[in-house]
Amino acid sequence: MILCILCIATFSRVCCAFKPQHTLPLAFAGFGGGSNKGKGKSKGKGNGKKKKQNKVAPNNNHLFTPEGRMDHIKARIAAADLSPITKLSLSRTTDGQLSLDVDPNNMVVIDNFLGNELIKSMRAEAESLLPTLVPSQSTRWDDDTQSIISYEKKGVLSTQIEGGTVGYEKSPRLVEYIVTLTSHLSAKLNQILPNSYHLSGDEQTNKLAVCLGDGSYYDKHIDNLGGSNDDNADDLGDRRKLTALLYIQPPGSHNGQPSYPNESIDDDSRGGYFRAYDVPENDMTTCIAPRGDRLIMFWSDSLVHDVSPSYVNGDKDRRWALTIWFVADRKKGLIRPSDVTVEEKHFGGSSINAIGGKG
Repeated sequence: MILCILCIATFSRVCCAFKPQHTLPLAFAGFGGGSNKGKGKSKGKGNGKKKKQNKVAPNNNHLFTPEGRMDHIKARIAAADLSPITKLSLSRTTDGQLSLDVDPNNMVVIDNFLGNELIKSMRAEAESLLPTLVPSQSTRWDDDTQSIISYEKKGVLSTQIEGGTVGYEKSPRLVEYIVTLTSHLSAKLNQILPNSYHLSGDEQTNKLAVCLGDGSYYDKHIDNLGGSNDDNADDLGDRRKLTALLYIQPPGSHNGQPSYPNESIDDDSRGGYFRAYDVPENDMTTCIAPRGDRLIMFWSDSLVHDVSPSYVNGDKDRRWALTIWFVADRKKGLIRPSDVTVEEKHFGGSSINAIGGKG
């Protein structure tokens, strides 16, 4: 099955499109290597005196094998606090009644998600793919021609990470991360979320993107402005429900700056800040720095966001982001219908019929 990533960057009546050629199967070829989980123990003989203990560097041998890296990611998922994205709030139903539902503007921000060693390796893989990335194609509505026209986003390159033998050989750690997160994060969330929020554990779509600087940015948008909830429909439309965005910046990036949620785009001249609108309250903007090894999660079909202009002082400052879109479970999960009031407030009208995504 081919899932289509469409990326919205809506400013007035603007959207941007990203169309991958393949989806990533969770069972992929090219996976190998034996487990290397040593259990070294040393016993010292006591002589009544305390010996000075030498500091021992962290043992990252488990990151040398595919199985070890995937087990590491599973452990990080198990330890992650996902409760912020499950909080409830009052919402208005289609018939005007008030009811409790999962807050559409809930977010999860996790720092130091994977650890420095794995992030460094993933960054290196991303950099190696740079020659194969293509300009991010976008589309917008043209009032003069009354049609959708295409253009390239300034200074943004992207690609989809693919599975299979060839894809795995190019970027094994990126593939392992996508496969493991898709399966295990969805399972963890499905245990605590209402049925309508249930996610598929074996389908996803993704995008690796880099902002090269010189003011490259993403316009204000919602990733998914509405898919089909008709199980009998031939085309289920855009089923992306949850966005998981990982910054693969060098470890220590943005150190010394205020921590979430007290960050501001004025804190760092390099920019590239993720900005979430109406979070936590209406008319508020929450700024989130692209810190290395920071994971951001939010609901693809409701959160309005953009990316502030990005500037770089060199290759190390390039803003790399790996986005996984979790799709709604085919039998249980539902996509929110487009909210007219949100469109009117953020985009200047309810006539926007664009479906999109970000990175």
